Amino acid sequence: MIIRVWIEEGSAVPLRAQVSVTHDVEGGIERTMTLVHAADVTQVVDDWILDMVGPASSTAAEHLDL
Repeated sequence: MIIRVWIEEGSAVPLRAQVSVTHDVEGGIERTMTLVHAADVTQVVDDWILDMVGPASSTAAEHLDL
């Protein structure tokens, strides 16, 4: 996962976060999105982590405090 964050000066919603995700670095980036709300970025990161830990995600989520 790669997250790039910047501020768009003059915008009513100035936060920009470009999130690129993959589950296999050899396969390259699978999806890229640009988000404008911090909660959306947090949700994408949480989902990606839970997806990476697989079937043990409920146990891992408890340890990761997600």
